[in-house]
Amino acid sequence: MVTIKDIAAATDVSASTVSRVLNQDMTLSVSDETRRKVIDTAQRLNYVKKPKKEMTTQTLHIAVLTVFSETRESNDSYWRQIYLSIVQAAHERGIVVDDVIRINQGLKLADFAQYDAIIVLGDMTPSAVNQLKQINSSIVLADAKDHYHDIDAVNPELRLMTVRILNELYEAGRQKIGFIGGINDLTALDGTTTTNLEDVRSEIYEEWSKNHGITPHFHTGTWHAETGSLGATKLLEEEPQLDALLVASDPIALGAINALKLHGIEPGKDIDVVSFDNLELASYLVPALTTVELHPSAIGKTAISQACELARGERTWPIWATIPSQLHYRETFKKISNRLHFSKQVVNYVCNLVNIFLEEANV
Repeated sequence: MVTIKDIAAATDVSASTVSRVLNQDMTLSVSDETRRKVIDTAQRLNYVKKPKKEMTTQTLHIAVLTVFSETRESNDSYWRQIYLSIVQAAHERGIVVDDVIRINQGLKLADFAQYDAIIVLGDMTPSAVNQLKQINSSIVLADAKDHYHDIDAVNPELRLMTVRILNELYEAGRQKIGFIGGINDLTALDGTTTTNLEDVRSEIYEEWSKNHGITPHFHTGTWHAETGSLGATKLLEEEPQLDALLVASDPIALGAINALKLHGIEPGKDIDVVSFDNLELASYLVPALTTVELHPSAIGKTAISQACELARGERTWPIWATIPSQLHYRETFKKISNRLHFSKQVVNYVCNLVNIFLEEANV
């Protein structure tokens, strides 16, 4: 039996375009020549349309545009989970994710007009975002660091959580808190990148340190373990008495923890360490890493929901969705309540010893 994919291969046209042409979708922006070629090929191959199921809504076709290569995505659990959750949520809703388009492989901007909506993974330059919007206005940016007044976005909550962690470290008596973070790349439509977008957690750390009269000690680099290793070594040289470290991702934290141990510093005892991501490896490290769950699956599912609303014209205003994050306490930084409870036990024990000593001295 001849399929849509067979016709697509024979005409060098995407499967989504073939489907919409054969379903007489006149809103599809293709040339008359392409439309005629698809129809002629279908007739020549004796294509028979399957009987339509009764549907209350038209099937939506969505593309995922990502700035990440396959290699980067396969090595980055966070972005991989976002993408997989998009695909799963789309399947559950009966939505077709036609293509995963990678900027580094080259793209034709005009092709984006054929989709009902586009979900963008990663950070693109403002020029790239605006060019894309001119072709297709139904866009959702997933975890993009820049916001646009007229474009949908869904992001993890980072600001409040960063402040919360710094406050908890401070309340636990930490006065020399360092920060190791990553710098984000902005990607243009031709695949070129510029590395100049500071992470929001870096900005908050600097502002928080200034407000609390604490000397900031920070290091930023790529989102790899090497940045953590170099950063921890640098910060210890600047401040040998460093007593806490906030890290922007688990892979960076892994490098930082290794460097700390090489310097004879034990995380969770000599220094507190808190990170972001809550990757599976975090709970298996020794000591286990205290880290923040960013809920990438929820980001992907929310992106699909927003894309559907835009594609179906259910609203005319943009939505900026924020997914709450969750702090998982482990061995590298424990709950303040536990610390206080322990402190009271120590105080009571010392007081009892002092009383015994005084009683014996009086005797």
